[in-house]
Amino acid sequence: MKRRFLLAVIFTIFIFWSVDAQLLWKVSGNGLAKTSYLFGTHHLIEKEQIKNFERILKICNETESVVCEIDIRDKDLQTKLTQASVMTEGNIKDLLSPEDYILVDNEFKNLLGVGMSQLGKMKPMMLDNLFQIMWYLKENGLKNQPEAIDMIFQKNASDNNRKVLGLETAEDQINVLFNSLSLKRQAEILVKDVKEKNKGIELLKKLNEFYLTGNLTGLEALNKEDDSMTEEETKVLKEDRNNKWMKQLPNLMKEQSCFVAVGCLHLTGETGLINQLKKAGYSVEPVVL
Repeated sequence: MKRRFLLAVIFTIFIFWSVDAQLLWKVSGNGLAKTSYLFGTHHLIEKEQIKNFERILKICNETESVVCEIDIRDKDLQTKLTQASVMTEGNIKDLLSPEDYILVDNEFKNLLGVGMSQLGKMKPMMLDNLFQIMWYLKENGLKNQPEAIDMIFQKNASDNNRKVLGLETAEDQINVLFNSLSLKRQAEILVKDVKEKNKGIELLKKLNEFYLTGNLTGLEALNKEDDSMTEEETKVLKEDRNNKWMKQLPNLMKEQSCFVAVGCLHLTGETGLINQLKKAGYSVEPVVL
């Protein structure tokens, strides 16, 4: 589940209602000439679900630059992700027991109509992300994955001659997504998530509920409930990346007003961006619309 919250790399947005439960934050002070904003995102929420979305977009438009995890307008991004998601040697059958291979093969056939004979060269983490998303869409009666809201922000910024900046390159995210864990470990996680698919859906429902009410405390607690990855594996996905971003954000915000939109779990907890910015001397306050 940590992976479901964090990887999803990649595509996101958020909603907020109260001072105590908030996903949009104003960043000021500590020498900043202009106000910047920090915004939590979630890639399985449709923009129609988001209260006051046009007002959120208006706040975004009032800044000089949109800062996201990566620039997803990159026309080569899909090609890079596809190439990186394929195993150069062997296939999924080499990583699973015969029983687990049959289980995974049958689940994908039931869900997508194709099995491991067609998909088996994909790295287990890509298979896992594909399974989680498609299972979620099926359970919620959705035909397509919601449009990535950060793409809307980025396109809007480009159309209005504003900067779009990425905190990471496509290669950075590819290494985190597909290369930070061994293929064998990825395969173990895939099997666990397939076996516990119903539990995963229930956790995602709770995630959506907390997200849509801006409940950062609930999001952090829910993430800690998950046992699919070790603390060290999660550290690579969340804390290490937060620390790298904190080396960039002060200079970016000093040079211009920024609308920073990253995955919602990057805001939470002791090592989250909200707390780290406060420790760095900034005033970080929730925005109430």
